[in-house]
Amino acid sequence: MKNLKNNFLFVAFLMLSIVLVSCEKDGTESTLKNYNYISLEAPSSKLVSLYPDETGSVDSKVYASMASSVDRTFNLVVDPASTLNASYYTVPASVTIPAGELVGTFTVGITGTNIGNGKKLIVGLEQQEGTDIGINAFTTTPVYEAGSSIPRNYVNVVTTGKITFNIEERCDFNKVAVSITFDNYPEETAWDLRDASMNVVASGGFNAAGDAITGYAALGFADRSTFTSNFCLPDGQYTFTIYDDYGDGMYTSATVSGTYTVKLGDTVLASGGGDFGFLQETTFTLP
Repeated sequence: MKNLKNNFLFVAFLMLSIVLVSCEKDGTESTLKNYNYISLEAPSSKLVSLYPDETGSVDSKVYASMASSVDRTFNLVVDPASTLNASYYTVPASVTIPAGELVGTFTVGITGTNIGNGKKLIVGLEQQEGTDIGINAFTTTPVYEAGSSIPRNYVNVVTTGKITFNIEERCDFNKVAVSITFDNYPEETAWDLRDASMNVVASGGFNAAGDAITGYAALGFADRSTFTSNFCLPDGQYTFTIYDDYGDGMYTSATVSGTYTVKLGDTVLASGGGDFGFLQETTFTLP
């Protein structure tokens, strides 16, 4: 009976040893995996407001889930989905996290030229061997192992690995948005915006002299497409007029009609569409 009991204890000890070794292996692999995370800062987008042709710089950060005894350098890449012309931005080739640190900083230069209704610049980290990249925000939990006073940081949150700079033209007055959805004849549509003295402050769909309608088909707009543009206007009275060269407004059929809106934020200053004849005008006051 004594031998049987000893054999039983030996088997139990052996099974416990196997379980402990297995757990230690899994914990080590999990720790190594979590050790290599590199991240761009959160939130994953930044708004950049610039005056026309103004150049500004934006600092951004890259984070590591653990420190290293040597400097670490990571390549930065511009995503092809960016819409800002390459002539109007500078992005460094790489960013360095100094030895012993968890954070590195890089600076992006942006010029507010030909922004139009807004552009975007998307910057990401290039994948490198031995590093898990593709996250944008993480939190870490320090875990102290037995006999060690140095915590190991475990990553808790994993998201995306790119940062988007949304560039807009800065407006210190009233930012007014004009939006026109055409009917089946965008070549017939034009518009203008005049101040209280009836001077034209903005227009579209006219020839260079401003005395003949050339429409929007010549500008590449298809049937039923939408044109939008923003304008920075001082306080005062304005008149928005939309024109149709054929004289039937923006009406094609009972199921196809064009529309337009002029808005200050969520406030509608002018709107209309359908069959308005040769023109339709609305006077409004800002702010």
